[in-house]
Amino acid sequence: MKTAFCPTCQSNVKVTSDYGPRNSWLYYCVECDTELSYNFKFCILAAGRGTRNNDVKGLHKALLPLENKPIISHIIDKLDEKIEIVIAVGYKSDQIKSYMNEVHSDRKITYVDVDNYDGVGSGPGYSLLSCKDELQTPFIFTSVDTIVEEDMAFNYISENWLGASKVSLEDSMNYCLVRGSKYLDQLFYGTGNRAYVGMAGIYDYQDFWSSLENKEIVKDEYQVIHGFDGLDKIRLIDFTWHDTGNNKAYYDTKKVFNKEIVANKSDEAIFIDKGKVVKYFENPNRAKTRVERSKYLNGNVPEVRQIGENMYIYDYVKGKLLSDVFDENVLNKFLDFCQSKLFTSDLPKTDDFLNNCKDMYETKTKHRLESMIGTDLDKIKTINGVEVESIKDLLDKIDWNRFYDNAKPSYFHGDLQPENIIYNSEDDKFFLIDWRETFGSSKEVGDVYYDLAKIYHALLINGNSILNGHYNYEVRIDKAYIDFYAKSNLIYFMNIFKQFCITKGYDWQSVELLGILQYLNICTLYNNFQEGKYGKFLFLYGKYLLTKHLKKDLTYI
Repeated sequence: MKTAFCPTCQSNVKVTSDYGPRNSWLYYCVECDTELSYNFKFCILAAGRGTRNNDVKGLHKALLPLENKPIISHIIDKLDEKIEIVIAVGYKSDQIKSYMNEVHSDRKITYVDVDNYDGVGSGPGYSLLSCKDELQTPFIFTSVDTIVEEDMAFNYISENWLGASKVSLEDSMNYCLVRGSKYLDQLFYGTGNRAYVGMAGIYDYQDFWSSLENKEIVKDEYQVIHGFDGLDKIRLIDFTWHDTGNNKAYYDTKKVFNKEIVANKSDEAIFIDKGKVVKYFENPNRAKTRVERSKYLNGNVPEVRQIGENMYIYDYVKGKLLSDVFDENVLNKFLDFCQSKLFTSDLPKTDDFLNNCKDMYETKTKHRLESMIGTDLDKIKTINGVEVESIKDLLDKIDWNRFYDNAKPSYFHGDLQPENIIYNSEDDKFFLIDWRETFGSSKEVGDVYYDLAKIYHALLINGNSILNGHYNYEVRIDKAYIDFYAKSNLIYFMNIFKQFCITKGYDWQSVELLGILQYLNICTLYNNFQEGKYGKFLFLYGKYLLTKHLKKDLTYI
């Protein structure tokens, strides 16, 4: 029978167990029946820079997204709400605190600011030692880049333990390795097939702290494993481990946590968690400007607030994405909604407006595609049997002035695709989300055709289909072949949309061409998504459609 310290009896007593919620065991003192489950604190080490993983620029490694939820939330969701959490923070601590204080406000969390998180003597051992005053009790600690599938070890501590997991010999040089069967014999570096996962349970915490305090710095870092030297017995617990500490491991982990709702770009991320939506941008001005611009969208967006420098937040909006709507009456109603709420205005066609049009159409497109000019992908001769020229030659054939002649100033959304439109059937109301922060230099005035082009480009290439991998490209020497799955309701919507544009007097050729340019505009923004596959697909598809448009034989289906 296990023993534990009972605060009521003020001594170590025997405990009994009973099966409780969350598929876990609950523990009780046999003397006074006090519940002793969750007799520990949980410490997350999140102070370091995390330079081995740069998947989302400027984002702290604790917030890297998995299934549109940050890694730190995946860790915390393993814990019962009774467990107190201590988080060691340092580098970009404001990001972590801003997110946690909003999304996990129901948790009891103590932050410990680590004064040295990247200099000589820093490291996980120093970060953990900085938390000593908050951890004068049995505790579990983990690196913030460690995720395990099992949660049974997070119910109760009655002995010291160390988390381990099988690794391949090929990857073992990257980790601290474990030797032992039931109990730890040795931690070492070299080659092997079982690694320390960066997580441990400390029951004899006083002995652990004494040992951790008296160890020397190794290779300029204060290692946490020195604390284990003061413990007599350390049980080994094997976990199913997912590492996110470097780019390769993170990509592998994302293949397991693969149920994303929205694809993340290399410089921004979206989180959907606990009834909240949080959007992060590497450039803090983008978050600030989006919040400011919400007032120009006529009350058709959720109420947003900026949190920290790089993020804003709003309550999750219930409803159905327009991309999942099959009712043609609703699709027609949405276009009428756009015409009345966004596209009608008596705004003047000023020189500033025309300069913004040039910036958004010609300048931005050419700038974003500079890195693709002359690449192997650009040198491909045919795409699906259609002869294509270099991207530079194709862009030179576009009559850019036609866009400026047709441009119509109005209020704008800026990314008006069906997956950014939520339809609430109960209230018969549309909500706009994920709007663009500016059109050129303007927060208020954009071009109707920019929003129309955004609708066009998202009707065949649907985000949900992309997330599910329903697209592909293949290159054979200088020939490329592309294919993708198109949703039937969006194909129908294309016909409705074209008729709407013609009826309202919009130039369909301009809508079509600007929509095609959207594929090329965004292809370089997805270098880190699905290992760059989607960006390359968009480049090929954009060149294919642009070639056909310039030859005046474009088809949609």
